[in-house]
Order: sequence, then C-alpha cells, then structure tokens
Amino acid sequence: MKNVILSICIIAMIVFIWIWHHQIQFNDKSRNALFHLRNGEFDDAIEAYTKAIRHKKYTLFFTREPSAYNNLGQAFLRKAKYDQAIAAFQKALEIQPNAVEAYINLATVYLKQNLPDPAIQSCEKAIQIFPNAALAHYNLACAYALKDESEKAIDALKRAIDLDKKVKAFATEERAFDGIRSHPIFSSE
Repeated sequence: MKNVILSICIIAMIVFIWIWHHQIQFNDKSRNALFHLRNGEFDDAIEAYTKAIRHKKYTLFFTREPSAYNNLGQAFLRKAKYDQAIAAFQKALEIQPNAVEAYINLATVYLKQNLPDPAIQSCEKAIQIFPNAALAHYNLACAYALKDESEKAIDALKRAIDLDKKVKAFATEERAFDGIRSHPIFSSE
C-alpha cells in the first residue's frame, strides 16, 4: 500500500512539474513576444508567440485566454501576412467567441485587403457584443466608405467619434474617407 501511495505522489509531482514548466515557458515567451511586438520587431514577436502557444495547451491557467493568438495576429497584420493574421484572429475567436478585440482586428485585416463585406460582418459582431467599441464603429465607417455608402459611413464615424474623440484624428488620415472628406464631420472644429 505504501508503494502505491508513493507511486501516486511521484506521478502527481511529475505532472505538476511538467505543467508548471509549460506555464513558466508560456509566460516567459508571451512576455518576450509582447516586448518584440511593442518594439516593432514583428518577426521576433511571431516566433516568440508561436513558441508560447505551443506551451499554452499544456498549461492550467489562461487556457481560455485568446490574447496570445490575438497578439500573434497583430504581428502578422503588421507584416502584411494577412492569411496568417486571419487564422490567428479566428483561433482567438474559437477560444473565446466574445473577444471583441479579435473581431475588430479581423475587420482591420479585411479592410487592408479592401474586403468591406467581411469587415462589416466582423464589426457588426463586435458591436453586438460591445456596442460602445469605438474602433468597431470606426472600422465599420471605413468599410461603408469603401463600398461608397456615404451615409452609413458618416453615421458610423459619428458614433465612433462620440465614443472616443481621438478617433477623429485617425479619420483625418484615413484614405477610405477620401470620397466623403467634404462632409462637415472632417472640419477642424
């Protein structure tokens, strides 16, 4: 009986050490990747997030947290690797279907590819989950502007600016709004 208990304790200890190792590796790789992402070192961020994600499946904590995939998608987006960015954001949404930021980022990828219809769908999902997401309304305005639906674009942009005044500065630089730039919303008031 002592041998059975001792064996169970040893197995439990090995499993604990194994899980703890992967948790530490996930945490370290994630921190390292975030450092690279913030410093514009996107290839290094992609490599570090990929390694972190390999360890993630063996962890106990944060298994339902989509941030590693969302940030990996951001790095791919900045490298203009759109297919990989879409896959990463979709994986984030698979893990957590209500991840508003992933929907917003997915819309951004579609806008970069001049695909307004899937961008609109992503924005609408984000807004359905969190109606006060200024960037979702902003991306929605961009998508409508790309479709030459000026009235809808202006309405969405007004909502985005109402939610976050800083969005107006983005709009002045946004090329998607060139067709509606004469609207009073773009005045310097």
